[in-house]
Amino acid sequence: MTVVAAWARQGLAAVLSLCAPFALGLEATISAQYLGGGSGRFDNTTPPARLCQHWASLCNGTSTVEIPISYVKRSRQDAADLRDRFYLQFPGRREVDVYHDQTGESRRMTFQFESISQKTVSRNVSYSPNMGSISGGCNGWTTLTSHSTNTIRFHTGVVQPSAPTPCWTRYSWAPAGHVDVSEITEMGMSYALDIPPPYRLRAGIYRGSVTYSIGPGGDFDFGNGVTALSGDNLTLNFVLDVQHAFVFEFAPGSERAVLEPKGGWSAWLAGRGAPQGLYRDLPFRLWSTGPFKVYKLCQHYARADCGIRNGSGHEVPVEVALSLPAGIQHRGGAVQRLALPSGRAAALEFESVMPTLNRPGLLHFAVGRDDVTGMLAYPGSTYSGLATVVFDAEP
Repeated sequence: MTVVAAWARQGLAAVLSLCAPFALGLEATISAQYLGGGSGRFDNTTPPARLCQHWASLCNGTSTVEIPISYVKRSRQDAADLRDRFYLQFPGRREVDVYHDQTGESRRMTFQFESISQKTVSRNVSYSPNMGSISGGCNGWTTLTSHSTNTIRFHTGVVQPSAPTPCWTRYSWAPAGHVDVSEITEMGMSYALDIPPPYRLRAGIYRGSVTYSIGPGGDFDFGNGVTALSGDNLTLNFVLDVQHAFVFEFAPGSERAVLEPKGGWSAWLAGRGAPQGLYRDLPFRLWSTGPFKVYKLCQHYARADCGIRNGSGHEVPVEVALSLPAGIQHRGGAVQRLALPSGRAAALEFESVMPTLNRPGLLHFAVGRDDVTGMLAYPGSTYSGLATVVFDAEP
């Protein structure tokens, strides 16, 4: 008897789950791309909403997206309850986290809607609620009317996009108490997307999303008398494509650095004492619009530095340091004669505070005075060694 009762309860649960309402989710995608240009800004790559076919001037310099929300709205002229009129309520500003596809690194941006356009088809366009004016949290009411198809397309701005208040229309020439039933399609919205500067982002694809509820009391609320709503929620997907420019250009012959005292060897040859040090600076030109790492590899390691040796096996350390243009920083500070560590695990991380295009930098090589004194004990010998400086722009 116990077993039978348990199966009966499971069967009832299965029937109840089949009767549960099915939530239909809608989706749209907003995309932007950065290709390493000097502007330091993302370019919008979202396909424009259909409203741009009718109001091209409104879309100049404005980002728009087609929103797949459609419904049927029953509106009553001069209804006391504003929700019974043609009624619009939009979501406010949202913070959205996007994540790097490879590293999972996150960045936060803000998003808000700034205007809306819809296509409405009524039984009698002359009495359409959209033949009137808009009140509440919307302004700038613009319409395109076709009497032959009973169609009105409208566009209106959101007064306070960060926290919108409801909007409704009024059409005073319709008969008192007139009821209109309109089919609403082709919903497009303009938006503002505040993205972190691309030169502070790693190269790669970032993705994120935000979901809005649709219906009475939801983020998108079209009032009372709404039927045939195309979905219960809307998910906006965000895709950011970051492709950085990264080029180091050295002058011919830079693969060989000959170290010598400042001013040459003439002072030492004239008997005026040991040089203060040996030096060589190698200039380069840099194009960089994103973060990167730098480290060194050595043929001979001498403490934290690369070593150079003579034929007798005597070795001295050579400090390898880096200076970079002002648009690039390390730990929030300027990069001037910053000593480079050895090995990828110890690499220094640099970030761009502005796009850096064809700017000068320097690699510095130096042997200290005490080590130079030791070298002078081997007159006529040549010291050599390999130092490889690695600029790593991979995420």
